Amino acid sequence: MFELIYRSIADESFSQTDTSNILNTARLFNEENNITGCLIFYDGEFIQILEGNQKLVQDLYANIEKDKRHNNVMLIAEGEKEERIFDNWSMAFHEFTNKDIKNINQALAIDNFISISKFTEKPTYAVELFWYMAKQLLEE
Repeated sequence: MFELIYRSIADESFSQTDTSNILNTARLFNEENNITGCLIFYDGEFIQILEGNQKLVQDLYANIEKDKRHNNVMLIAEGEKEERIFDNWSMAFHEFTNKDIKNINQALAIDNFISISKFTEKPTYAVELFWYMAKQLLEE
């Protein structure tokens, strides 16, 4: 199984209709070619994972690079893997909102605080900063 991940910036004229058109075309093409994946959109930027036959996925990526609705297309990763992540979706899609991002940031902050707390056995400036930041979060 081949996987390719890229990011791009939506063209300034990108609209909700463009989103629908991309999804409809992608889902039809992907279903016909046994390609799966997920497209994430937030604040004018895309990140997408494509899974399937290497040649088909790389050809699809080449077409995306030429698509005028995408700017600054950048390959993040590609390579072989054992199995699909999105085996039930020809093209999953989610448009993140600011609320989604806030919830993710809060979850990451909590996880980081718990991880950092493991180093608080020895009093240092970093430990004091950790507890100061914890207090700030609690006071919000």
